[in-house]
Amino acid sequence: MATIRAFNGLRYNQTKVKMSTVVAPPYDVITPLEQTSYYDRDAFNVIRLILARDEDRYSASAQTFAAWQESQVLVRDAQPSIYPLVQTFTTTTGAKVQRKGFIALCHLEEFEKGIVLPHEKTLSKAKEDRFKLFKATNSNFSQIFGLYSDPLKQIDESITPIHATVPAIDVEFEGVRNQLWAMTDTDAIARIASLVEPMQILIADGHHRYETGLAYRDLMRSQNPNHDGTELYNYIMMFFTNLDDEGLVIFPTHRVVHSLPAFDAQAMLETLKAHFTLDSFATHEAMASALGRKTQYAFGIITKDAFLCATLTDLTSIDELVPQSVPAEVKDLDVVLLHTYILGKLLNISVEAQEKKLNIHYLQKIDECAAEVAKGVSQVAFIVNSTKIDQVRAVAKAGHTMPQKSTFFYPKLISGLVMNRMA
Repeated sequence: MATIRAFNGLRYNQTKVKMSTVVAPPYDVITPLEQTSYYDRDAFNVIRLILARDEDRYSASAQTFAAWQESQVLVRDAQPSIYPLVQTFTTTTGAKVQRKGFIALCHLEEFEKGIVLPHEKTLSKAKEDRFKLFKATNSNFSQIFGLYSDPLKQIDESITPIHATVPAIDVEFEGVRNQLWAMTDTDAIARIASLVEPMQILIADGHHRYETGLAYRDLMRSQNPNHDGTELYNYIMMFFTNLDDEGLVIFPTHRVVHSLPAFDAQAMLETLKAHFTLDSFATHEAMASALGRKTQYAFGIITKDAFLCATLTDLTSIDELVPQSVPAEVKDLDVVLLHTYILGKLLNISVEAQEKKLNIHYLQKIDECAAEVAKGVSQVAFIVNSTKIDQVRAVAKAGHTMPQKSTFFYPKLISGLVMNRMA
């Protein structure tokens, strides 16, 4: 049973700040250079809460958070609300799209219960970092990204009328317009909660923070002799959107390999010819266009001398290239073939090295991949097609997980729209 509830969100006081200068991306996509940029942008930028740069950054976040509430830079809403959110953006094809959803609290459930489902693996280092921040601030500053399936769009019926009113926040950030409302209608909230109740919630983004929420809940429960399950630490702030929403877009995340001591591009390509058909192109744009027309088990490859599209010649050979122990739903993914056979077997990048990003990093833009290889910063780039939404659903429902960075739900949810105090 999925349980959601309204909450008294903390929001920026727009008589004291300008929203466009205080919001920021999620903490895990912010580079050190961008961190400095957000610090310089505004003294009240949310970066000081999600990614402080002080020596003890967790205590610094807590002190800043307390000070902003005391000075009423952050103000807590008087009424419990859920927060409808519409993000309007343009895709890579030039189409204008709206992704609609709402922010509410989601009751924390262990994955084994099959109520909230993950779809990607997590790393302990990232969870440790967020756990320290949770303990220091007792708050969520960013939303988990959750998906539910509502083909009839019954939840939309309860939310859509508020879109005709003036939003509480209307801010454009990095080309995406974010409009947020505070919905206090108790009847509408109750109806939405009842519709969500029988559903499974799939985590699209924020796996580390969700697992951190579970650990934080367990800690707080162990320290509370009067624990009854209704406390705010039993919940985590989540953005919910419909798997059947037309605005749900997954972008690909490409793999760039570097620092391999004995990398030989020509030898790698010759070995690939045993199982893949290799087509050569004059530009990375032409290669990407051809890759986009492929349906399964195909990759773009950028070396210093070539732009290639590699397609698995015989689909039945997937059972030879990917171990039989890998579940069928996972074996269906292009990135699993890439990570298991090409990165793992051909290039000898171990699973541990892949998870620690010792010889691999991830980029969203193909031209950046091509530039890195051309400059010699990286040795080879593998370009992938987007994972399909049906594949994400199938993997999660079967109780399995994908390699990290298998999905990039665009746009990212920005931090600073609404926050949740768990104490």
